[in-house]
Amino acid sequence: MFFSDLHVQILSRGILNPGEQLVGQTVTSYMPWWAFGFIRRQYLVLATDQRLILVDHRYSFLQPLEQRLHQVDSIAWSNVQELKVKGLFMKKKLRVRGVGEHGPISLTMPIPNGFFGLLAPMKNNIPGAKTVEAAFQANQAAPALGAPVSQNGYGAPQIAFAPAPQLAAPAPAPQQNAPGYASVAPPAPGQYGVAPAPAPFAAPPAGAPGSYPPPRTWS
Repeated sequence: MFFSDLHVQILSRGILNPGEQLVGQTVTSYMPWWAFGFIRRQYLVLATDQRLILVDHRYSFLQPLEQRLHQVDSIAWSNVQELKVKGLFMKKKLRVRGVGEHGPISLTMPIPNGFFGLLAPMKNNIPGAKTVEAAFQANQAAPALGAPVSQNGYGAPQIAFAPAPQLAAPAPAPQQNAPGYASVAPPAPGQYGVAPAPAPFAAPPAGAPGSYPPPRTWS
């Protein structure tokens, strides 16, 4: 079966999620030798910016020329373990290993490219397979180029600032008592605090400025 660009576009519209972009496509065949020709499959392999999609087409056992769409399997790029184009010259194979929606996947599928690509099931089939491989490699390298995730989970690196320098407290000014008052230490506060007692009044010496003359006695 030949997969034209229009056929691929119609299929991808029903498979891709909103906003998902198609970046590569190729067609592979799967006919294991141990099945003696009873298993004949054709995979349309689509690579998007989010995942790898395998569209499984199978030939009918009773009608070998009839092909039907059997299953669509999707593999997130994080679940793809291997995706590589192998082989020499025109005999290329696509190796896919990973975990899809229907379980583990391990396939080694030839990439048909008969008569130098003129009889291939898709135009530019082998270059398309290399594009699919490049999409896998780009998604494998993407986490290494991302921003480091901090421990608090917000993704922004924590910046530590140097503590502000501690300035020495200014020396207290010497206390000066008013004339006639003596310095008395305040009482220690109790459980709920005690108001400081007023300083006792000290009489100034006789003859000091601001003192009163001694009382006169009458005989």
